Order: sequence, then C-alpha cells, then structure tokens
Amino acid sequence: MNQREETNAIATVVAVDFTEPHGRIRALNGVNLAPPLSVQKSGKDLNAPYKALRIPYARLHDAPLDNPGMRIVDIQHIFGNWAADAADPNSYYFEQTDDYIRNCKELGTDIIYRLGTSIEHSVKHYYAHPPADYQQWTEICLGIIRHYNEGWANGHEWNIHYWEIWNEPDIKPNMWSGTKEDYFRLYVTAAKQIKQRFPKVKVGGPALAFLDQGYIESFLSACQKEHAPLDFFSWHSYNANLEDMAQQPQRMRALLDKHGFAKSELHLNEWHYFPADWRKLTSDPQYNKEMFDGPDGLNGIDGAAYLTAVLTKWQDTPLTIGNYYTATFVWGLFQRSYAIPYKTYHSAWAFGQLLDYSNRVKAETNTQSVTVLAGTNATGDKAVLISAFQSAATVLEVHLTGIEGMLLTILRLDRDNDFVPIQAECPNGKLVLNKPAGSAVFLVKLKAP
Repeated sequence: MNQREETNAIATVVAVDFTEPHGRIRALNGVNLAPPLSVQKSGKDLNAPYKALRIPYARLHDAPLDNPGMRIVDIQHIFGNWAADAADPNSYYFEQTDDYIRNCKELGTDIIYRLGTSIEHSVKHYYAHPPADYQQWTEICLGIIRHYNEGWANGHEWNIHYWEIWNEPDIKPNMWSGTKEDYFRLYVTAAKQIKQRFPKVKVGGPALAFLDQGYIESFLSACQKEHAPLDFFSWHSYNANLEDMAQQPQRMRALLDKHGFAKSELHLNEWHYFPADWRKLTSDPQYNKEMFDGPDGLNGIDGAAYLTAVLTKWQDTPLTIGNYYTATFVWGLFQRSYAIPYKTYHSAWAFGQLLDYSNRVKAETNTQSVTVLAGTNATGDKAVLISAFQSAATVLEVHLTGIEGMLLTILRLDRDNDFVPIQAECPNGKLVLNKPAGSAVFLVKLKAP
C-alpha cells in the first residue's frame, strides 16, 4: 500500500486478507534470562507469567545479576578453582545452574548458553579478562557441555543446541580487558574444539554491542584463516529506531554472505527499546527511575508498541533468533521490587498469543508507524496483532477479508489500560478502532459462533 503521512484527523488503514496465505508466523520472541530461582519463595515467582509468554529460547547471559548470591551459569561460578583439573567432575559446581535450567525447560523454553561471564559494573573488574590459559578455559567449556548434553558429572541429556563464546568483547572494560585479537584467539580456540567434540551443537558469537564493520570483518577473517566454525553470528541493539531494527538482519546477512558465511544463522540476541541517554542513566538517579519505571521510559507504552512492532517487522527478514533483554527483572518485563508487569510484558504476551495462529496471512498498513501481523489456526480461528508505535492517528480503519459470521474479541493496550476489552462493530468487514494519539497495541481474535 502507498505510504502517506498520518494526522489525527485521518485514519490509518490496516488491511488483512484471511483468504491469502503468507507463510508462517515465526517465534522470534526469544529472551534473555529464565525466571530467577532466588525469589521463587518470596512472592515474586515469575514462572506462571513467564510461561504465558510462549518463549522459544532463553539466552543465559547475566543470570547472576538476576539471582543474587547464587553460583549460576558463569564459568567462574561453575569452576571456582582455576588450578583444578578440568577433567575431574569434582572440580565443578553445577547444582544451582541445573535447577535454573531445569525450571526454564519445564516452562517450555529452550536454552542458549553463553560461555563466559556476566557484565561487571563494579569499581574493579574481576572476570572480564582474557583467560590466563585459553586451553584450560576451553576444556572447562567442554566439561559444561558434557554435563548438560551427555549426562557427565551426574548431569543431563538436555540437548542444548546453542553455545555462545563470550559476550560483548567490544565493551571495555566492563566485558573485556584484552584486544580484539585476544578475543579472536579465544573464539577460534574454543569454537574449533567444541565443534570437533560435539559436532551436532551450534557454536557462535561474538555477541557484539556495536555493529562496527571493521571489527566484524576482522572477526570473520580470523574465523576463515583458522577454519573456525561460525554456526551463528550474534549482535546486540539498544535503540528507538524501528526501521533500523527492521533493517539490521538484512545488513548482517549481506555482510556475512560477502565474506563466505552464507550458512551462519543470525542472532540479534540482546535488544530493547532505548530512547534514553546512557550517561544520564548511570549518573542521575531520578532520570534512571523515570526511564525504567516511568510511563515514557524504556518499559512504558512506547516500549510495548516497539516490542511487538519489531517482532512483526522481523517476520520478513533473514533473522534466525531474537532475544529481548530481558524477560525478568534485569532491564526486564517486571518491576524488580514488587514483580509488577510493565506495559512491555503485556505486549510480549500478545505476540505469544499470536503463535496459536501461526498460519500467516497477508496483512499490510499504509504507514510505517503502524504494523500488523495476522494468522489462522487449524480450526479456522483467526487473530490480528496491530502495533501503533508513536502514531499520531487516533483512528485505525481495519479492513478484514474472510471473516464472515465470526465473533470478535478486541483488546487494547495503551498508556492507561492493559488490554481492556473494547466494543466495536464490524459491518462488511470494516472495523474501526479508536486510540489515543501515541502508542497502542490491539489484539483482535475471531472465532466461529
């Protein structure tokens, strides 16, 4: 449809044709972190609301930040004595990480295991360094994979496919004190041996914080030179530019293809709506509070509409896996003190609902600020997810083809309401939805009487 500028006085048009198949709705709603174990008996148990999100993958970066006082996930917590024998099961402490992963898998979510350490915001940096012995570090990684995939050391056969080597080596000093060549050496050393020992797993990285083309090309060249596997390429993005988020996967696909990595998967495995100033966020307590908990911050209605709009736009990109940062308390979908869900939780829930209608159909809008995703299920029930991100329009004209005789349920998420039911007539397939100026999300379900 033709693009045009929207105004308050003119309706934005949305068109959905349920008679025209358009592939499948892809579950790109992965996250970072599983429900924390440390608060499950404190009234802040996230298991039920987490399960309701229908999350395909949880990436386990920064798990200790979400589970204070627990020895969990990070290599230094599992293998506490660097001088110990990596071949000896007694050198490892797995119990808390076992419970953490088991709980996540029982909620229907699979694992992406980040091998390395969590980000350090402390005065000193204790673990964000190149290992003193790259081979010892690699052998510890092999021991961890054996434990979770082969049952070694009283372990499990959980068939964890994705193993990522480190996180954000381009963030200094919080994540890496060495050179980029030090990281390339770590990646090559570990990736080659992991793939040789466990040929069925997928190994990747480098989980970059910035899309620095020079860094990326140097990394890819190192992999080529050393014949190191790169089953998936990962990167991160914190911004408020919807079109940029939609375009990043294709840019990365073109870059990897150009350098001979056409088979490498694409993982944008940290992302979040971010309209803030990084320096003020870390130096101004009041600004920090407003950004995290305020209605116009990272987790308010703008962030909610951005979340579902991004997941919608990614449907037509080469992205393999996306992981929102996070589904829990750290930059997450819940307010930490009381586990109250933010607006972003509700929009993530709405996308999860659409996975029950995974037979995608043709759907389009006449403006960039409004996105639409629609599908049907095996019984013929239908659903539509509409995301208006900072849209000035106050009326959405939704034209639905192929819904004759169906009953409508309409829910609206906006600044003041969390998916309240609304009433609307749909004569001849034309549905008029009213919204406040600004961001909103609509979930429309259609069922035969």
